Amino acid sequence: MKRLILIAGVLVLVLSLTACQTDVDDEIGNNVRPPATNFPPRPDNPPGHIGEVPSLGYIWAEHFPLGNIVAYRHHRRHSDIGAVTAAHGVAGTTAAQANLRSHLLRRHFVIMTAEDEMKPDQLRSGAASPGSWVWNRANNIVNFTHGNDMRLHGHVLAWHSQTPAWMFAAGNRAQAITNLRTHIETVMRRPEFRYIESWEVLNEVIWSGVPGSATVTANNWRNFLRGNPGPGAPDYNTSGWFSSIGSSATDPDNNCFIWIAFTTARRVADEIGRPDLILYYNDYNEEQPGKRMAIYHMVREMNTRFAAQNNGRRLIDAVGMQGHYHVGDTGAAYPWPVNVANVRATLEQFARLGIYVSITELDITVGHTGNDRGGNVNTRPPGTPPTAAQLRQQAVMYAQLFQIFRDNAQHLRRVSFWGIDDPGSWRHRGSPHLWDGNLRPKEAFWAVAAPDAFVNPANGQARPAAEINAFLANPRASGLIPEIAWD
Repeated sequence: MKRLILIAGVLVLVLSLTACQTDVDDEIGNNVRPPATNFPPRPDNPPGHIGEVPSLGYIWAEHFPLGNIVAYRHHRRHSDIGAVTAAHGVAGTTAAQANLRSHLLRRHFVIMTAEDEMKPDQLRSGAASPGSWVWNRANNIVNFTHGNDMRLHGHVLAWHSQTPAWMFAAGNRAQAITNLRTHIETVMRRPEFRYIESWEVLNEVIWSGVPGSATVTANNWRNFLRGNPGPGAPDYNTSGWFSSIGSSATDPDNNCFIWIAFTTARRVADEIGRPDLILYYNDYNEEQPGKRMAIYHMVREMNTRFAAQNNGRRLIDAVGMQGHYHVGDTGAAYPWPVNVANVRATLEQFARLGIYVSITELDITVGHTGNDRGGNVNTRPPGTPPTAAQLRQQAVMYAQLFQIFRDNAQHLRRVSFWGIDDPGSWRHRGSPHLWDGNLRPKEAFWAVAAPDAFVNPANGQARPAAEINAFLANPRASGLIPEIAWD
């Protein structure tokens, strides 16, 4: 009976959301969910799903909420799009597969991030010159999450990438500042977006790879900002915001795009009655010691300065560790092997700043790295499936990471994945996710569900293959997964 009542309630909410856009705006604008980590009731395993699968959300609810991305190319309002672009490697997705993706989101995850739909170039129609605002796809994401009792994280207000070139104002500092502030103010004030619980204000402002030999201090972290043409800066580390506005330590109010972006977002949050809104800085490769220190000193300086002016209040509430990792092939062809001990050290160091930490875009490739859009290491030819050994390596790394996350749960606001199934990923050739192309759970899924079945928590080492295989033969009988997660 309770399940029937829940279903009826959801149907009423869906009908009300789709019937009148004005009503949707008003409801969303006045319904701000608290940052609870509890996991609301979720649907059973979907029809046609392969085997009995526990809810990951239930398993981890006592530690931290799990999140994932929701994309317009997969989901539209409360029904699904049946086709996605060939650029993402998933031409011709069937309606049944799309529906199953939505069901997996609802069963396993509680906080969503729009994959692309809230990025600057998706909200403005003009690439070369200012055009009209485009809200429909972002609104659909809001409606999908709101109608399915999910929370929503905003991604992203300011970024060097996926931003119309005109916003950088070709080096005109005053105009670039106006464009930056106007974009942040307009997006955050949008009534539909006021239910968003956190915003990623800035993304990826530090060099992609700070040299390991670099000594990063409180006095020189700006040398490693993307766009700063210092010695050792890779050619692709450019930033329109840095080039147009700069990052002055002596006059941040007028000449530091980081300070301007975050203080604008903090002011708007207060003005819309959301002083609790969590403001994020987000980046990747943060487990690398040099980059870790650059981010640490940047956040510490910004927060110290703001606190001195605002009775101890923080400016930056959280750091997002993207978590685009790779396992295997760590020789000359892939010179940046992921060291899980460095992931732990980074998480713990950021937490010492007195802020939240989140894992924001987790995926782990095998046999291939990068984003499948050219210029990446490719040790696995296109169309070649991963080997059983590679999938086991991937599962073990997921298990190691989730043991680290569990050990640091008091510091983690959430752990979010960047996709559901391998073909739908921006890194699809590296098979990075928990479900395969047929939406069957991989070993990686079971490693997240029960990391101790794959890795001995006493030493962080993979268990013998026979022990892992015995667990996989009957996961429920192992007793490692809470019984409530199977219901």
